[in-house]
Amino acid sequence: MFEELLGYYVQLLAIMNPFSALPTFLSLTEGLGDVEKRDIVSKALLASLVLVAVFTLIGNYILMAFNISLPALRIGGGVILMAIAIDMLGGMPRTKRVEAQDIAVVPLATPMVIGPGTITTILLLTSKDPSPAGTAAVLVAGLAAAATTFVLLRYSEPIIRVLRQSTVRAIGRFMSLIIASIAAEMIAYGVIAYYHQIAPQA
Repeated sequence: MFEELLGYYVQLLAIMNPFSALPTFLSLTEGLGDVEKRDIVSKALLASLVLVAVFTLIGNYILMAFNISLPALRIGGGVILMAIAIDMLGGMPRTKRVEAQDIAVVPLATPMVIGPGTITTILLLTSKDPSPAGTAAVLVAGLAAAATTFVLLRYSEPIIRVLRQSTVRAIGRFMSLIIASIAAEMIAYGVIAYYHQIAPQA
């Protein structure tokens, strides 16, 4: 159980990719005081925790409502993750600059941290094991990953001073490779599962 929980945590943390978000966060909050930044991080963290909880607890109902099969979700989610990873590798910005007072929920909480990739992964994990124990594991892992992300954002300035911006970007690029690998597996398993699903009907 612990290994499964840890695996979920690492996977979700990689997709949230806090190191990739650090430079963007600093750019969005440039010129703000420490108290203002702390307030923004607190609001964004609360919004992210709510989003994680909602998609974890009702994710399976969302799939049933739209009549989406797990193989189809794996393929679609894998494609989304791969696109995100390619954007990160290319150094594309994850969000545009907006007014400081508007950034806590959008774009900081979503889509910068809890974006399509994170939501898709949560749905996939809860669909993989919809039992109460499995759902609880995804919920705890998602909440922990979101909390870790915002702790890193809260201390983004000292982190970048210590590691230097080039190192932070390099870590972000490495995390994007992990995301690309996860995406490739999702697509491959989705195609195989979809083939086995339709093969008996052929």
